[in-house]
Amino acid sequence: MDALISDDHVAGPPGIMTRVFISPGDGRLRAGWRILIFVALFMALSIGGQVGIRAAMGGFPKGSGLIFVLIATTATVSVLIARRHFDRKSFVSLGFGEIGRGWKDLLFGFLLSGALAATVFGVMVAFGLIENVVVAVSATEALALLAVPLALTILIGYWEELVFRGYLLQNMAEGLGMRSAIIISCVLYGLVHAANPNAGLLSSTIIVLFGFLRIYGYLATGLLWLSIGMHIGWNFFQGPVFGFAASGHRDDATIISHSAAGPGWLSGGDFGPEASIVTVPVVLLALGAMY
Repeated sequence: MDALISDDHVAGPPGIMTRVFISPGDGRLRAGWRILIFVALFMALSIGGQVGIRAAMGGFPKGSGLIFVLIATTATVSVLIARRHFDRKSFVSLGFGEIGRGWKDLLFGFLLSGALAATVFGVMVAFGLIENVVVAVSATEALALLAVPLALTILIGYWEELVFRGYLLQNMAEGLGMRSAIIISCVLYGLVHAANPNAGLLSSTIIVLFGFLRIYGYLATGLLWLSIGMHIGWNFFQGPVFGFAASGHRDDATIISHSAAGPGWLSGGDFGPEASIVTVPVVLLALGAMY
């Protein structure tokens, strides 16, 4: 009788719970669960770190950038844990290989965003969308003034690309396919920035376009360096250099100072160039330059 019962019959098909949680092809958690666990881990570490720092120091020292150090650190730790234990892949495989080429991509992305910000600034000056333009500091003062903002924009550009174009996009692509992952990732990126000060429908829509710009950087190279360079460059040049608000946040001191003039949908208002339709064709030109 025992001989009539095959091993296949004993094992049987996977149960419904197994099918819900486990990918049949490789035995890993399904992509959706991996993303959910990663987000929960990232939030727990970030919030826990903030609570700990506030308890120890009474708050974050103004202008220290400590909050950005914390978020970049917790993002890195969360990705390392999730990548190793849930994705079963290396951190480098997210797009941090080819260091020699990476520096070139990083620099190209940084300078491309600098050209993008300069173009937006020039168009707004030409059409009277900003006024009271003043170079606020000397060349010597500029070097000292830009050191800290550059360090902070590096941290922000790194962790946002690591999370959005690195972990989230690539896991979504595994679960849903790249086309759906691109759409969801771009919309999610816009929604996250919708909570920023002075955000609106137009700014969120344009940030969706910026999300695609950076995804294209990843798709074009298979690496994250170009996307990181673009992100760092855009935040650095639009804010500390050209004096715009960056996603609703304005620096206390900038190289160039000015004030917005005209309707917000043209000047960007208090949100910055990411809320101005002037930026849209410039981003499209940047896509062409990357291609």
